[in-house]
Amino acid sequence: MRTLSDEQAWAKWQEIGAMAERLSNRAGSEGGFTVSPGSPLAGDDAHCQPYHVSHAVTTNIISAIDHLHAMCALILRSGVLHAAAPATLARAILECASTAIWIAVPGRRDERVRRALRWNVQDIKDGDRAAAEAGLEVPTPLQDRMDKIEAVAMRRSLEFKPISGGYKSTEAVKAAEEYLASPLRVCFPWQLASGFAHGRRWAMLAFADLLPTLPTADPDVVKLRWENDNTIVLYLGMAAAIAVKGAIRLYDERSKSP
Repeated sequence: MRTLSDEQAWAKWQEIGAMAERLSNRAGSEGGFTVSPGSPLAGDDAHCQPYHVSHAVTTNIISAIDHLHAMCALILRSGVLHAAAPATLARAILECASTAIWIAVPGRRDERVRRALRWNVQDIKDGDRAAAEAGLEVPTPLQDRMDKIEAVAMRRSLEFKPISGGYKSTEAVKAAEEYLASPLRVCFPWQLASGFAHGRRWAMLAFADLLPTLPTADPDVVKLRWENDNTIVLYLGMAAAIAVKGAIRLYDERSKSP
């Protein structure tokens, strides 16, 4: 991405912010994300009860919209270009939008159902692990919930072993990149955003603005001050917005009757 002036970057952010506001309003409306009878998603849901494919997709889309709205609010209203916080939001947007795409994009119903079940397995395992580490009681044992998902898979004659492993975000991000075919990509901005979110030096040293070094008592150690660059933040924001739009476009295609 070419270097943009502050005015150009601000104008782009206002465009993204307006889109995020529209999507947030849609997500908050009663009929914002509905599945029409006879649509591919309606058929998927009928074969995946109670783990509806459409629920897995919309859960991720709405989370992506929420994070996008927050990212725009941070950029447009805070008056501060934070060093790492925008990337943390961009990472969440890209992961959630990619997961929605990954679930909905297969042309075959069996694969959409399989991926929705894998997402539910991951959700259950993550929640169970968090509860165990916090010493909290889980009302329904993990195995009982896994058995319930296995029963759904068996009704569809799907092998459960591949489903039981859940899924990884990397798989979803790669699927989204292939589907979107965006020149801004999905994998790299996700990796870059993760680098900033986790305080990785490679991201900071390669892409942040490093200000003049400050002396320290140790001659072999320098103290760096770094600030974010509006072009890099905008790159992450634009890539995230494209992913969200792509996920919603795919959902709209799958949720409408022929």
